[in-house]
Amino acid sequence: MGEAYLLAIVGSIAGIHGVARRWSPWTKRTVVLPVATAISIAFLLVDTLGLARGWFATPASGTTLALPGAGPLGRGFPIEEPLLLFGITSLAVLIADLVGRGRVHTSSPLGLRDAVSVAMIGALTGATIGALMIGAEYTVASAALAGSGVALAWPLLVADRGSQASFTIFLILTLIFDNLLCASGLLTYPSGPRSGVLLGYMPLEDLLYAVGLVGAALRLRAEVMRGQGSAWRIFLASRPISWINTGLPFLAGLIAAGAGERLGGWLLAPLLWWGAGYNLFLYGINDLYDRASDAKNPRKGGAEGALLRVRDLPSLRVALWIAGVLPAIVMWLTIPAPAGLAPLVAVGLATLYSAPWFARARSIPILDSVVSSAHFLLPPVAGLLFASALNDDWLAPLIALALWGGASHALGAVQDVDADRRTGIRTIATLFGPTRTAWIVVLTYVAAALPLAVQMEPLARLAAVIPLLSAVSAAPLVRGASSYRSARAAWRRFLWMNAPLGAAASIILLESWR
Repeated sequence: MGEAYLLAIVGSIAGIHGVARRWSPWTKRTVVLPVATAISIAFLLVDTLGLARGWFATPASGTTLALPGAGPLGRGFPIEEPLLLFGITSLAVLIADLVGRGRVHTSSPLGLRDAVSVAMIGALTGATIGALMIGAEYTVASAALAGSGVALAWPLLVADRGSQASFTIFLILTLIFDNLLCASGLLTYPSGPRSGVLLGYMPLEDLLYAVGLVGAALRLRAEVMRGQGSAWRIFLASRPISWINTGLPFLAGLIAAGAGERLGGWLLAPLLWWGAGYNLFLYGINDLYDRASDAKNPRKGGAEGALLRVRDLPSLRVALWIAGVLPAIVMWLTIPAPAGLAPLVAVGLATLYSAPWFARARSIPILDSVVSSAHFLLPPVAGLLFASALNDDWLAPLIALALWGGASHALGAVQDVDADRRTGIRTIATLFGPTRTAWIVVLTYVAAALPLAVQMEPLARLAAVIPLLSAVSAAPLVRGASSYRSARAAWRRFLWMNAPLGAAASIILLESWR
């Protein structure tokens, strides 16, 4: 059943994309992707709370794979949930675009500052009503979500036809499909933390949850459209293609430490931070202080980094605090040391690398590659620090990862050497020149394979092939390092190989550590 559920979600997302391409020219990825991603992350955190508190669970038969942390109901977090949230949020945006023809009409001005105040008032009102009427924990929480969603979307629900249609259709579809999910057993609910009121097979709380989600999505859609591309550029600044490069190693380290079940239902919160929040801070602060260099760099303005405008900077600074600094402080206060210190160290190193009012290691040759390597070494170390005792077997893979990260940074520096020289930024590539740096890259990749190749464990030795493949991919750069086209080709090969090789390395090393 879990495989069928996953295929249904993937098929639905593909269908939403097809409808948008065929019948809704007003639906833009610059709006859909930031809105769907932000709402999905926010409600994944809500689901994390629900799993940890035992509000709901997905049976083992209802999911293809569950994360190791299990809540009070004995179930981990289903991997289908992020796709489901992304899909239904995209659907809400698509319906509003189709009916409203890509426009937003409101009875009152919009603004993020006002939205925060309205959301807090709505959440407090909803929670109060839920507490007075029923008092069950999940009911109070879902009522707070619904109150917040209605308060956020109210200016749109009064005057905007697209939002009105999306809100109504979304709730009707929720009633239909949640009843099917509950009747099939894909979702289960204990009676304790909820009201017990059913709408067919589904609990009332599911509808309240949906009201909160669609209200927040419609308001965020309006804000993103009003921002004239700021949200898209900030989204690009977080390098979404790199989220898996930090999130998966953190999860691998956590599993290797045997700490997944110890975190229980809360596991998803730090995983989301090391995947999305950390990357937004790491790359966002870099783009904030590299605007002059990025403006002269032809590879910027897409998946490899945003070309920020002056109007984007206040929102980006707020995002850096909300997504990066504040969660790191919360984890420092709630997660026992030394694991709880890792997010703060990560924020500190990212600031050290980019901020001119700190050290700006970004423009100190050799140190730039060392600090950059630490950025990608920290996530698995953060996971391993949850272990009750450190294991010597972890040392060789970590050394290999550190060398691999330094080589990868130097590879990227080769393609940026002209833009960096024009703006006076010194890097490892401007110090040694493109050709010598290319040799350093290839030799460092080879050196990364050595600690793995000498291990007794066969799977660890197999993992030595991965940095060697990176060396082979970078080898043509030695002859054409002075050519921007050759440097770009080498970097593109790195990007295409990065995710599958990283996933393979994580799986191989996890198996070897068991």
